[in-house]
Amino acid sequence: MLQESWVEPDGTAQAHVLAERLGMFAVTAFELAGFDRYPEAPYWVVNAILTRWPSQILKAVPLRDESAASTWRHVLIASVERPDEEGGPFLAAGTHLEHGLDRMLTRSAQLAHLVAEVSDAISPSGAWRDELPALVAGDFNAVPWSDEIRQATGASTPFVPGFVLVDAWDACGNVSRGDTWSSANPLVPRRAVHPNRRLDY
Repeated sequence: MLQESWVEPDGTAQAHVLAERLGMFAVTAFELAGFDRYPEAPYWVVNAILTRWPSQILKAVPLRDESAASTWRHVLIASVERPDEEGGPFLAAGTHLEHGLDRMLTRSAQLAHLVAEVSDAISPSGAWRDELPALVAGDFNAVPWSDEIRQATGASTPFVPGFVLVDAWDACGNVSRGDTWSSANPLVPRRAVHPNRRLDY
């Protein structure tokens, strides 16, 4: 899953350049590329998915905020045609939620919308256990003990009754926090606000 994956005005996309060079496959939310353009940059950034197997976009959806208005943050959901002998097909969803310590309400609304879109993509009828597995990943900009992540993972009342996301870091038995925004990383600026947090899943 790629966040802030660039798309140039001529349609050249970072994910597809990488796919060609690595012998992989890519899908990019091209139609949403205008939402998060940096004014000073000669490109746009969106979510993209890079895979070892062929994939196709099922949906690319702008996520709603706490006022139910669409934001430039979005979820990209794709079907990945992994061969049966390697585990079979699955769904993949990539996202990048609102940043800022004070933006929990916006992130919570975006994550509620994302979970609803993923659960619907797996099974509109709610028969999730009988359908393809799904992998959800991205920059959630929220720590594991935040209200929004607790709801997404079922540590508190879930966004969609009967449907929760399993945190792969915990499910694999990791005992460390798994910080992804860490002062141990020399690329994290010394002036970084509140480092040493896990924001990516």
